[in-house]
Amino acid sequence: MSLSKSFDGDRQNPGLQCEPLHARINPLLKVHHQKSNSACTIACAKTASVLTLDPPFFTRLIAEGGLSVHHKQSYEAELRSLGIAWLGDSLNSEDTSSETRSVSPDRNRFASIQIDEPIDIVSIQTAAAIEMQLFGGPFQTLPNSRRARWSPGLPVELSDFEQLGRKAELLRSLTGGMRPIGAAIAPGAVYEDVRYMVDSGFDFVTLLCEVQFGIAPSSCMSLAPLDHVLEQSAKAIHDSGARTKLLIAGNLLNGQQMFRCLQLGASAVCIDAFVAHSKPVEATPLRETFGSVLGAYKPVATNSSFVWLPSAMNQLSQELRDCATYAGVR
Repeated sequence: MSLSKSFDGDRQNPGLQCEPLHARINPLLKVHHQKSNSACTIACAKTASVLTLDPPFFTRLIAEGGLSVHHKQSYEAELRSLGIAWLGDSLNSEDTSSETRSVSPDRNRFASIQIDEPIDIVSIQTAAAIEMQLFGGPFQTLPNSRRARWSPGLPVELSDFEQLGRKAELLRSLTGGMRPIGAAIAPGAVYEDVRYMVDSGFDFVTLLCEVQFGIAPSSCMSLAPLDHVLEQSAKAIHDSGARTKLLIAGNLLNGQQMFRCLQLGASAVCIDAFVAHSKPVEATPLRETFGSVLGAYKPVATNSSFVWLPSAMNQLSQELRDCATYAGVR
């Protein structure tokens, strides 16, 4: 992954800025807050409501990773304990009662609305945020591994560009302005597309530079160059003067790469590639057959539960904090 391009100081780059040497004097006198310097805060337009992602991670595997229901539930349970944002429908049986839905929203769940799906009122009211998926072929069921599945698109009921902003306002009205409204796009004409999202009134934009359509490390598809997308989208946000936040999905495998994205203008990063590469390879016993005697014993990857995830995420979070400490991020 190349992230070689940079911006001309604070004038263009809205991301995390490194502290100069003279600003690091007397570090023992600085107050250490519980919230990290790299935490992502997404403000809701027209209200004082704010959604905080700390750590600034999110995942799309529940919605797009091709996991079985059992493994989705296992993954979701670990995400809830870690406080990591995730996209998809709630699979927790405890949230099925109408009383729970009306009082206790999922703290970190992003409700997904596809371009050919009606609005699920219950789903959006019990989510922490709402994200419209502006890609895909309408009324077509394509495997996530097909590039055509990720083609940019608009909701099927819209006949002109201005109506997208009206739909965003409808979602805002249905949730009382208490949920951030965002859109996920497959980058094409990055600058123009991000400006269009800003003008439509979205609180955040998720840029799908690379998508993880399966739990295997090889189940990854590149849609756009990450460095170019970061440069153009950050410039679009800066030129618009808006508070819209950028969320980046890319082939990010460690805390250093993720922190670099935050420095270049992203507010949160996708952990899907990291999860796919961190998943341990487990040995599966071969059946006692004549073929197994002749064949070599080889460990293969199995779809186990995600009990290993907290340890891996704690290590990733620590690496991200180390990068922030090294840079003296303010």
